[in-house]
Amino acid sequence: MRAAAERYLDQVHRGGNDWWRYALGAFTIGFFWLGLGYLPYTRLAATVAAHPLAEFIAVNFSIVMMLAGLAVTVKWIHGRDLLSLVTPHARVDWPRMARAAAVWTVLSAAAAALEHLMFPGRYYLSFDAHRFWLSAAAVLVLTPLQCVTEELVFRGYALQGFSLLTRRPALIAIGSSMLFAVPHLLNPEVHQYGAFVMTLNYFAIGMVLAAVTLRDGSLELAIGLHAANNTFLALVANYEGSALTTEAVFTARELDPWYSLAALAASGAVFYCWFFGPAASRTAGSTDPRE
Repeated sequence: MRAAAERYLDQVHRGGNDWWRYALGAFTIGFFWLGLGYLPYTRLAATVAAHPLAEFIAVNFSIVMMLAGLAVTVKWIHGRDLLSLVTPHARVDWPRMARAAAVWTVLSAAAAALEHLMFPGRYYLSFDAHRFWLSAAAVLVLTPLQCVTEELVFRGYALQGFSLLTRRPALIAIGSSMLFAVPHLLNPEVHQYGAFVMTLNYFAIGMVLAAVTLRDGSLELAIGLHAANNTFLALVANYEGSALTTEAVFTARELDPWYSLAALAASGAVFYCWFFGPAASRTAGSTDPRE
């Protein structure tokens, strides 16, 4: 295991790690997320369903509560700070996070453009100026927060927690990716396109994010990637029936889950090589300056 990954995973030892802390922590996060966040949404689902923006805000409220539950868990149950889930360094490298978001945005645009060329007529222009800007404002505020929360939970808290059971990076990545896929099985795409292929999609993005996190030794690239992925989907190229009920510029008539999986694998490989391949090494020097 590389030194960067070792330092990142060793952040888990800054706090208490008894088994009961993780049991209580999982309960706390789940209670805040589902009990305080998602349950109110289910009671209002019929009301907000007719208002996509209201539904988008209501769904994201549960993620805000998940973040609150995580903060309580890390601070009061484990006795450490949230920064330890992001990086072993003294501060967050915001420019690095922004570079990750920029690279993934370009890759997402290329994948959408290629899909349009391969399947003419799949995308149509859905831009509506009267509804777009308010929806875009909500997306730009809530979607990065949603992605940061998921990264802190699944690639921070869970990834570091799994390192207490094994130090094998592959097993740590698989464990956190399986955990990441489970709550996404509640998404409407699963019922429409099938659990098997959608589980593969969720697991694959989880593996890409876990691999990037372990290789980089921080959550910064994963947060940038995840935020760019969901923001691009919500604002630029969404699809009918998406879990993200937003006003996008272009909308696909349906999701092609197999194309999505292939595009994800290809984009993930390019992203990884961009930041960690030979060209990146030559640019940064033979030694990673973060190590």
